[in-house]
Amino acid sequence: MKSHFSFEEKMRLANATADALYDAFANLKLSEPQLIANLVSEFPKHLNAIRLSGTTKIKAGGVFVHARPFVTCSSFPKPSPKSVEIGDLLLIRTLVVSGKVEERRALLLQAKKADRIPVTPDNQNQWHLYERWPRFTYASRSGSLTGKSRCIKAPDMYDAAKYLLIGSEHTLLNGPYMYWRDWPLYLIAHWPEVFIHYTAQPTKPEISRYKTFADELVEFLVGNAGKVFDTPKPRTRGWNQVIYDLLNETAKAKTIFMERAVGSKAKSTRGSGVFFCKFANQADYLLVADTEDSEGDNFNIPPEVPIEWSEDGDGGGISILEFIVEQAEG
Repeated sequence: MKSHFSFEEKMRLANATADALYDAFANLKLSEPQLIANLVSEFPKHLNAIRLSGTTKIKAGGVFVHARPFVTCSSFPKPSPKSVEIGDLLLIRTLVVSGKVEERRALLLQAKKADRIPVTPDNQNQWHLYERWPRFTYASRSGSLTGKSRCIKAPDMYDAAKYLLIGSEHTLLNGPYMYWRDWPLYLIAHWPEVFIHYTAQPTKPEISRYKTFADELVEFLVGNAGKVFDTPKPRTRGWNQVIYDLLNETAKAKTIFMERAVGSKAKSTRGSGVFFCKFANQADYLLVADTEDSEGDNFNIPPEVPIEWSEDGDGGGISILEFIVEQAEG
């Protein structure tokens, strides 16, 4: 279900998106986990600062979690690695009309650095997971999900799970700049610096359908990207259940990293913007609350990702960016 945005409103969303990407990816020498952590911090800050002209409102928030979850399956084409991350970043969009949830969408992204476009993924097992979605099992380091199996047979999975290709100065020279659906790129802030980052569908023999990441984000915000999900039915193991797996596991995750980020001896959830990391109603959506209601869990600066995470092969973690789009009927 699309939301109704005017051209002016989409321009505001586009410029806030470009500003967030520019700030989050300012230093492209940082590790992938650090860049994602920066994005989780920056996007809510920029998006929550804009005001739309109509009755539509958008609230955003994010949470960064280290080292979960991982999955394995018997059909991996390579013996190593035995398990792979299910993703680096999960986007969630909830459309609320007159106080009632009308639609929820999700987009799962696996982040990779790319010096040029097109690119070939180096992890064949990760590529196999996204291209085929075979039956898989949550591996160790997946918290309470460990040992549980899932099987996604839903259509349109190429829209549901994609590669996020974080560009570099070299990509700036070699990237196939694309035009947005409703306006040319040069009308947007920070052109062309932020338009070296792309998403791509995990097709074989080559990944395909490259789209600028900024375009993907704006289309997701207006309800024209990602895949719809709903409350999973009992004893189902498909797309709906997997998204709820990630929401539940991330929402309750406690890690050493979060302890470091907060500067506390007690482990803590790590949020950003106005994201309050617990469920308002599990059948509806994660609660994006006002800052004063959630200041105990929220921190408005990006966390510093320890360098040893990248060195020990355990350098990732699923992060969530959630967007609540509120509209009145009519």
